[in-house]
Amino acid sequence: MATFRDHPAPFFDPLTTVRMPSWSRGRVVLLGDAAAATALLGDGSSMAMAGAYALAEELAAHPGDHARAFAAYESRLRREVGPRQRRVGLLSRLMVPRTRPGIAVRNAVGRAVGRTNRIASREAANR
Repeated sequence: MATFRDHPAPFFDPLTTVRMPSWSRGRVVLLGDAAAATALLGDGSSMAMAGAYALAEELAAHPGDHARAFAAYESRLRREVGPRQRRVGLLSRLMVPRTRPGIAVRNAVGRAVGRTNRIASREAANR
């Protein structure tokens, strides 16, 4: 643990966001995190289900024309994905800071939130 703390760059695995110029090629289309990873706190599976539903609707709306269906699906989902990807960028910088002071602040906030949640849980249980 001391070696980790003393290392000048202790993080080696950056949080990344997938940004693809196109979500389809030919008859292949990407869904969920493969198309546009937006999840840092667990909304990836719900986005994948929403994407699958939207793709199914577009395929039904454009029978026999998968290229138009794929384009409509992508256009529809990108309106929701863009803002989520911007939020993930901010959140990842807060959760994985690049400096020791940033790490200290993140850890202190985490401990404070944990204490607040425990207190709220005890109060709720005592009601």
